[in-house]
Amino acid sequence: MAFPETAGDRRRRAWALGLWIGVVFLVLLARLFALQIMRGPDYADLAHKNLIRPDPIPALRGRIFDCRGVLLAGNHVSFTLMLEVAHPEYRTAEQVEETVAQVAGELGLEAKPLIARALRHRKLFAPVRIAEDLLPERIAPLLERLEPIAGLRVERVPRRWYPAESRAAHVLGYVGEVNPEELQAAPVGGGYRPGTRVGRAGIEREYEWLLGGTPGETYVAVDAVGRKTDLFPGLPPRAAVPGADLTLSIDAGLQASAERLLRAVRPEALAAADPVRGAVVVLDAWTGEILACASVPGFDPNRFARGLSAEEWRVLQDATHPLLNRATQAAYPPGSVFKIVTTLAAREAGWLRLSSRFDPCHGSYWFGDRAFRCWKREGHGRVALQEAFAVSCDIYYYQVARRLGLAALLDYVGRLRLDARTGVDLPEECGGLVPTMAWYRRQLGTRPPEGAALNLAIGQGELMITPLALAACAAALVTDGRVRQPHLALRATRRDGSLVWEAGEPEVVRDLPVGEEERALIRRLLEAAVADEHATGRPARIPGYRIGGKTGTVQNPHGDDHAIFLGVAPMEAPQWVVLVVVEQGGHGSAVAAPIARELLRELLQGEAIAAVAISGDGG
Repeated sequence: MAFPETAGDRRRRAWALGLWIGVVFLVLLARLFALQIMRGPDYADLAHKNLIRPDPIPALRGRIFDCRGVLLAGNHVSFTLMLEVAHPEYRTAEQVEETVAQVAGELGLEAKPLIARALRHRKLFAPVRIAEDLLPERIAPLLERLEPIAGLRVERVPRRWYPAESRAAHVLGYVGEVNPEELQAAPVGGGYRPGTRVGRAGIEREYEWLLGGTPGETYVAVDAVGRKTDLFPGLPPRAAVPGADLTLSIDAGLQASAERLLRAVRPEALAAADPVRGAVVVLDAWTGEILACASVPGFDPNRFARGLSAEEWRVLQDATHPLLNRATQAAYPPGSVFKIVTTLAAREAGWLRLSSRFDPCHGSYWFGDRAFRCWKREGHGRVALQEAFAVSCDIYYYQVARRLGLAALLDYVGRLRLDARTGVDLPEECGGLVPTMAWYRRQLGTRPPEGAALNLAIGQGELMITPLALAACAAALVTDGRVRQPHLALRATRRDGSLVWEAGEPEVVRDLPVGEEERALIRRLLEAAVADEHATGRPARIPGYRIGGKTGTVQNPHGDDHAIFLGVAPMEAPQWVVLVVVEQGGHGSAVAAPIARELLRELLQGEAIAAVAISGDGG
């Protein structure tokens, strides 16, 4: 039996319904407040972006010059074929793939990497670069054949250009397209757009923050499906800001000579078709400025600027490692150049003098049950320190090492820190290896054999030092004992010549534990190693000039010996240090010393010419 509804029931039901309506109203009101007040600017900006879209204006990369104003890296205009992969005609990824494959086939390009890049750009609603450096006479017939393809156009865009091609390539580096991860990450993602080229190696990478510039934007109106219609009048374009121009300490002429001399060497161990492998470093001993930094074989960075094919990249990965900067990224045993260090260690011990003589050299030296050989089979006879250094007598230094002992030698070498990175302003510099007693115990599980000291004394064994690190240490030894940080960049300027950045005073990274008396002795020995009658460094002589140096011939388990030469000039007031390494070059005196001689000649005679011009005595 149903009970009649009372007035109270109706009031309660009306109250519950009103409460429910009130809650719904408050929820809607809160949502409207969040959308219009709290998130209103965000949605307005989104709607604005649906109406207009920024169209990037690429920034010109800063130019790179040598110390005399010679252009090493610049820009030129490239006719580039672009495809608007966000065009409404391309509703699916498959349609993009088909179109890119068709265009690639017409151009004779490999389709697979272009398709992968196009699909990445499609997600970013950005046009993709299909081909660069199109010849003007090829553009019209190309577009005529490809005219039906939607979103295809030719643009004039700046492209990186290296006028000297492979010269100083390892110093300059190269550029490559920014990747999606970099676009997302700060600070790159804040200033670059898809397709922008950024520094990938060398100076281009190290000083990207100066060279890169800031892209500009024009603003274009787009329709509902994202198709460009016209420039948007409501927003003025933002001009691109070019990158700063960078001046390096490199002397382009000296650099060209270093590379030419290296490539002209023809070691007997190399087949006619094999490229020479080696490095040259030329330092200003007082400032740390790098005047030349050559590494062969090399590469043409222009190929990276226009984009490498898979086959071109494969060639650059071959066994000769042409992308490797052998001056900073390869370490070698220093060979007999290391006798400088062995001499200093024994001098510090207090018993080695210029008059010190040991058992005569007959071509071999027995230690335990092993014969240690001298490079000269018939031997050097009985010699004192200066002659032993000049003729590079191994037997003499074996006896120095035996008396000195392994622990004392390693302790002294460790304090020189020859294995440390120099801090040069190039990316991916590698360190060397200077073993310690603890290192030997880890590697061998026991104390090293005493014979290890004999190998180390002549720069063999486990020692590994980069050419740049060896040159920087030598520069300190022939000057004031202070190791200065090698560097390449001198200053950065805007296009109007105003200064943006300057290197400043040379940075001293450490002081060597070598006094002036010992440094004077090393200078004397280096000069004797070139000037004395039977010196191994005689091929580095330059008539009329006092030259110092030390040859090195490094045993190579993978082939013929490496040739090394350390050159210094002028010895009355050392200014320049040259370090030459030629892999599988044989004797340092025959192969490396002549290269150093020609580079030092160029420096010395250039200074003489400049002095005549300044004094007005040139006639």
